Amino acid sequence: MTAVFDEKKVKIPRGYRLTENGTYINGHGVEYALVSYGWKEDEVICLETVQGYRHIRTIELETAP
Repeated sequence: MTAVFDEKKVKIPRGYRLTENGTYINGHGVEYALVSYGWKEDEVICLETVQGYRHIRTIELETAP
């Protein structure tokens, strides 16, 4: 699946689905949001756990053509 974030297409890993409120959820029920770090050509788009979870996890996403 691909998503558009900050006018860039990114590949969402298999096993994640889009929720009604625009976040992603995995098979274990953990909720993730798209976030970006960096600026311009150094920008990296990631899936990161939504606040409230004990362990913060960040997954760097690949850009899609």
